[in-house]
Amino acid sequence: MRLTAKHGRLSVTLRAVRQGQDLQVICSGGEAHIGAVALASPHPSTEVADGKKMDGLLALPGHREDKLAARMARRLADELNCVVCVTAGIHFDSITKEEIERVLTLADDLTERCLTRLKQAPKECSC
Repeated sequence: MRLTAKHGRLSVTLRAVRQGQDLQVICSGGEAHIGAVALASPHPSTEVADGKKMDGLLALPGHREDKLAARMARRLADELNCVVCVTAGIHFDSITKEEIERVLTLADDLTERCLTRLKQAPKECSC
């Protein structure tokens, strides 16, 4: 599945692929790259910042996609009752604080749209 959300110069894409019962998600925008990876299960074993439960979170130094990836992974894992891995990499030159908030909103919208599609067709696994 491939979904895109846009606002002005900002465009964020979510790609999801089923890995058996689990889900692999790639969230990218602007100059796509790998900045952070979050792994969440429906029954998390550790705790990370903000009191959120997470099984794994990696972020490259200087990258700020960790909270976005963690938020997406946690929401999808809880709702779909499966393990979810989210890889995120978003870069827009000279991004403002307001645009960062908009990117987070676009990612939340994509997460909800992904959930809706997967609940309608749970076996969907196209890229």
